[in-house]
This record gives sequence, structure tokens and C-alpha cells, in this order.
Amino acid sequence: MNQDRVKDILLKLHDFKVDFVVIFSGKKNKKINGLYKIDKNEIIIHNRNFINADGKLNKDMLLYTAIHEAAHHIQYTELKQKSARAHTSLFYATLDDLVDIAEKKGLYKMPVDEDTQKLIDEAKNISCEIAAMQRKLGKVLRKLHETCEKKGIRYDDVIERKAQISRQTEKRAKKAHALNIPVEIGADIQEAAVKERDEEKIAAIVHAGQKGKSIDQAKKAVARPINQEDDKISLLKEKIHLERTIDNLKRHLEEVVERLRSKGGE
Repeated sequence: MNQDRVKDILLKLHDFKVDFVVIFSGKKNKKINGLYKIDKNEIIIHNRNFINADGKLNKDMLLYTAIHEAAHHIQYTELKQKSARAHTSLFYATLDDLVDIAEKKGLYKMPVDEDTQKLIDEAKNISCEIAAMQRKLGKVLRKLHETCEKKGIRYDDVIERKAQISRQTEKRAKKAHALNIPVEIGADIQEAAVKERDEEKIAAIVHAGQKGKSIDQAKKAVARPINQEDDKISLLKEKIHLERTIDNLKRHLEEVVERLRSKGGE
């Protein structure tokens, strides 16, 4: 694996609008594995960082660094990002897109063993449990809100002082419950969806999560024109709209039933 081979692989991942150079420094650096020189369009890789104890080169780790720096090249030459921060959400979305392509083309492979995979699965399951708990909290808070209104209790006071829950958490939990997001969606993807108001954008984020995309890729999905792949996003949007409508009708029905009971009706 030399610098020419690395550039050849990178060129297979993206149609770069501006040419670049890949340079192996031949050095070991304790702080960084590589860097991108904006003024020269140079991707510098400290290739000796990837030599194992047995003297073998970890090609996948080296290639990941090269893809990382290539994402910076795209960030500055094509996306024209002017942020003072180099590692923005858009940068990471670009990086993740490139890595996805490299994996699909068999050019990069994450060396995950069985023990590591178990930990990955456990972490993902916990994230999904956190998302589920937020939806459960939203359900309880909705009932609490209704109870407070019926009994003449100030709901805001109950939430803030007694339940010790912030207004922001309360609103997001109730919205998460109302959206009825699929159980396989983790906490961060759900949080991104909850923050959106537009149903189509919510559907795009959920769809990205279901496809296994990262949180930054999910956010990027709503920052560009939405591609309604196989009409799934359109269907998700309709599902979200219908579930909101059904939820509102259920609440209205409960109010009508309660009013009937108070008047001695059945």
C-alpha cells in the first residue's frame, strides 16, 4: 500500500472536482494520523503510525485516515464550508458517506471481531432503550397533563418543581411519543427527528436511521433536496401524519367520554 494506491482508491469513492495529492510522511506522529493542507490540496498521512508491533501495515486503518482527509478536501473545495471548526456535522456526514461507499465496493473493511460486535450491539440496544424510555415518558406526561387539567393543578409547576423535568425535555418526550418512531431507531436519531417540525423531514431522518446511517448522515438528509427513494419517505410522512391525527382524535374522544360521564351519560 503506497501513496499512489491510496489515491487510486480515493478516486473510486467520489468524483472529485479539484485534484489533490497524497503524501506519505514516512514518520510516526503521536498526536495525529494525518492532516489536510488546504492551500496545497495535500493529504498527508503519517504512515508509520499504522505499523503493528509485528511490523505489518494496518491497511484499513491507514485507508480510513486517508478517507478522513479526503472528506476535508471535499469540505473545502466543493462544499465551500467556511466554518472555523473543521470537524462539523456536514464533514462527518461526508466522511461517513465515503466510508459507506468504500465498504460497499470492498475497498475498506472494519476489522470487527465477535467480542467487539457484541459490545456494538449492546451499545445500540441501549440507545434504542433510551429512545423507548423517552417515548414512554412522553406517554406518562401526556396523561399527567390531562390529570392536572381535570383536577385544577398547574401542570407547569408539577413538571418543573415536583417531577424535576425541564420544559424542553417535556416537549420532546411528548412529541417522541406522538410520532411513534420505530423501535429500531436509537436515541440520537429520534432526537434529531423530534427537533424537526416538517413531517417530510422527520420521515427522511427516520428513513436514514432505518437504513443504518449515522446521526450526521441523517441530519444531512434534511439539509438537501429529499430523494423519495421507493416512495418510502412519502409513506413514512403519511404514517406520521395519520398517527398524529389518530392520537389527536383519541384524546378528543377521551375528553368527550369524560364530559358525558360528568353529565350522567354512558
